[in-house]
Amino acid sequence: MPGRLGVLLVQLGGPQRREDLKPFLYQLFADPEIISIPWKPARLAVAWLISTLRAPKSAETYEKIGWSPIRCWSEKQAMLLEAALAGDSPAPPVVRIGMMCSAPSVQEALEELRAAGVSSLVVLPLYPQYSVTTTKGAFAQTAAGLERMGWSPRRFDAPDAWYDEPGFLDAHAARIEEAARKLPDPDPAKTLLLYSAHSLPLSTVEKKKDPYPAHIEATVKAIDARIGRRYRSRLAYQSKVGYMPWLGPSTPDVLKELAAAGERQVLVVPVAFVSDHVETLYEIRMLFADQARALGIPHYVAADGLNDHPDFIRGLADLVRRSLKGAG
Repeated sequence: MPGRLGVLLVQLGGPQRREDLKPFLYQLFADPEIISIPWKPARLAVAWLISTLRAPKSAETYEKIGWSPIRCWSEKQAMLLEAALAGDSPAPPVVRIGMMCSAPSVQEALEELRAAGVSSLVVLPLYPQYSVTTTKGAFAQTAAGLERMGWSPRRFDAPDAWYDEPGFLDAHAARIEEAARKLPDPDPAKTLLLYSAHSLPLSTVEKKKDPYPAHIEATVKAIDARIGRRYRSRLAYQSKVGYMPWLGPSTPDVLKELAAAGERQVLVVPVAFVSDHVETLYEIRMLFADQARALGIPHYVAADGLNDHPDFIRGLADLVRRSLKGAG
């Protein structure tokens, strides 16, 4: 490929310190795909109100995990992906991370890529399953940023969804095996895999025909197949906000069912996230673990996030290569 390759990894973001929290929440809820109020001033007012009301409680949660590590993990993923692609062309590639709701922004990442002399750009949202609440916004922010800059590199978008990417599945399989070794009984038949995915309002799924739940279910089936279907498994959803109906069943409700059924070994897999952050480090490792113990499940472990797993990085590199070949 002529010219220098740039890769933009797009992630949601997260607050690294208390001062980042309210701006992060505001950017999150100001997204029209999150708060579907057509009139922008009203939507922004609602976003300000929600972020103001939620900030104190959210701060307590983030304090418990030492604030969000998502920028750290994302930048490490970018560095490792850059190294993985280094031998593909004479000019070394440039990989940058752009956050949708925190620093560094998508706009800042694009500015860095242009300054580095990039002429071909692959846009790769770090969301394996497509959703209008994540993937759609990642591509939209990128397009808006390029237009503001008046920059038109040769653009190659990665697939909208890549939940069936072999490296992604291999990394999940490896993380499950690592976590299973922490359980006292090595017999897979004695362990229940509980896949936990971030939930969405049912209204978003139904009104916008969001394929996210179908993609999540396909991911679960693919990972189960990857590990030889040696474990029984269930799928649940976490992180519900407010009182409207959301995708279910909820992870806490499923834990109650498992406890009532006498399950003694539960291994939780964060199936919709590619790096550890508040939903994995607080909800899965602290909140749900405490619930499991209180319910009488004696052995509860959580698989690590994909983070810097070499199979996951290989999968990202293969996604970039296929995008450049037009096979994505």
